[in-house]
Parts: sequence; C-alpha cells; structure tokens
Amino acid sequence: MKKAAELLGHLYELKGKVVKGRLVGKKLEFPTANLYINDSAKLLPKDGVYAVDVKVNDRMYRGMLNIGFRPTVNHSTQRTVEVHIHDFSQDIYGKEITVFFKKRLRDERKFENLEELKKQLLIDREQSLKI
Repeated sequence: MKKAAELLGHLYELKGKVVKGRLVGKKLEFPTANLYINDSAKLLPKDGVYAVDVKVNDRMYRGMLNIGFRPTVNHSTQRTVEVHIHDFSQDIYGKEITVFFKKRLRDERKFENLEELKKQLLIDREQSLKI
C-alpha cells in the first residue's frame, strides 16, 4: 500500500454503497459496513485485512477492512469488501462511503471458530489504531 500511495501521490481509495450483510460482525462486537462497489473496472487490492481511514458524511474515521471470502463464517464464492469503523455506531445503510488504504495487516484466513476470529480481530484493531 505504501508503494501504491507513492506512485499515485495519495492513498489508494475505494468508494462504495453500504449494503446489508449477514450481521456476523455485529455478533462479534465488530460491526461492519459491507460495501457494494459499483465500478467493475475498479481494481481491488489483494485479499486480506487492511488498516484504513473511512470517510462518512464528510468526516474521517479510522477502521480496518477485509477483502475476501470470509472463510470462517461463509462458504461463498462471492468476494466481499467490509469495513469496521472504530468507535462508530451510526446507521449508514444506503450511504456511499470512501475508504483510504493505509497498510496491509495480514492475509485473510480461516479460523477454527468465531471465538478465535474475535481474538484476531482484537489484535487487528490494536494494530490498525497504531497506524
């Protein structure tokens, strides 16, 4: 992400409309905004977890984003983009938000259970807040 930002002259960004998901993140106390990217030509970064900044209603927040297939909770072939916005609780369904990629934290991987996933999300949160 650092090299991409250097070449672009700014952080790589994605815009998307927030759509309903399966609410698994909410059950884990890590609610996510599931993004519908309405641009088939837009390149998505490699699957994994990223530290991001998120622009919602002209205000910036910090967050962490996952791109991939959610192997722990989903056996789908559909790739998803979902972002957890730190310290945020507004209803933003149907709104367009922008995410700015700061750093790749790790690969997406399958965990044994939801408790193991939640432990990793806590680590990801701490890492993303330090960036």
